[in-house]
Amino acid sequence: MQPTGRRTSKMERKHVAVIGAGVLGLTAALELARQGHGVTVLAKDLPGDWTIDYASPKAGAHFRPTAVTNAQEAFENTLMHETYAKLSEICRTESTSGVEFVPAVEYFDAELGPRDLEMFSAWPRFRVLGPSELPQSSTIKAGLTYSAWVLNSPVYLVWLQRRAEAHGAIFFREHLTSVQEAFFLAAHHNSTQPPPCAVVNASGMGFADPNCFPSRGQFILISNEYNRTVSHHAADGNATVVIPRPLGGGTVIGGTKEPHNWSPLNSDAAVDEIVRRVSALCPDLLQPIAGSLDPTPVLDCQEAYIGRRPMRSGGLRLETEFIDLITTGRTGLDTETSTLPVIHCYGAGPSGYKISWGAAQRVTEMVNSL
Repeated sequence: MQPTGRRTSKMERKHVAVIGAGVLGLTAALELARQGHGVTVLAKDLPGDWTIDYASPKAGAHFRPTAVTNAQEAFENTLMHETYAKLSEICRTESTSGVEFVPAVEYFDAELGPRDLEMFSAWPRFRVLGPSELPQSSTIKAGLTYSAWVLNSPVYLVWLQRRAEAHGAIFFREHLTSVQEAFFLAAHHNSTQPPPCAVVNASGMGFADPNCFPSRGQFILISNEYNRTVSHHAADGNATVVIPRPLGGGTVIGGTKEPHNWSPLNSDAAVDEIVRRVSALCPDLLQPIAGSLDPTPVLDCQEAYIGRRPMRSGGLRLETEFIDLITTGRTGLDTETSTLPVIHCYGAGPSGYKISWGAAQRVTEMVNSL
């Protein structure tokens, strides 16, 4: 089996293997399938799974702007704007997707500077909060608000998969050890298609990419419902976040950012501290537990869990690489070498959801250009 080496019309149907069923892989698979390509998704974890290295369902999954200080950040900011617009459309037209727009509130233990205003003012409904709108805290000195999307990440991932399948994409659970392996398995599983013309590597942290590393995050899912996101940027460098999940998904509170920490275990101290900080920051979030005889308002903790964000020094890798593909020759006793296009789309860290649709469009353009 050999990959297609010639350039073809942009309208020609192609077979593409996609590695990974996180938000980047699923969105790329859906966009490719919507444009008429045959898509075979190969992933160790699929929507509905709940494992520590499957970061997408564990993500808070909400929009928050990021600073732009270099060309890479400027590029990712462009992808964020494109994704924001697409999720706005999905929110209007797809009631089962789990996407909603809510007010986002940010509190700071320092006065707002020019970079803060530049970063946030580019987004809809931005305004600086007045003193009367700030929590009664001795540390909070400033605040702002804007419109942000939130989504119920487990629901949204299933929605992406179902939409991709409706457009002809097929999914298989595979634990791959190399990018090249995806070519062979996709050709085997989807034999009605020609061999893949390309592999999309949306594997989270790549395959032995030395620039990739995990960032451990401690989160808590509570049953309490809320009507806005809240982020408090404390003077000690930590951030407290409150992120509602639509469609009755409760609220995610957190969190921690611990680069290179591989521990899979919950920290009781972190859980206690997160609950304490959120209770003080958002007292109106506390509610009596449904069905309980105790009317005391509390945070009803359902699950404390750890997620590993797929970080990469230098940010998202989004580029085409041409690698050697060694296949068995026609006699079965020798080998042949050809070139396999690999479209890398991984290493987005905490921004996977925020850049997903912009990145998927770039991936599709790269496939169309082959």
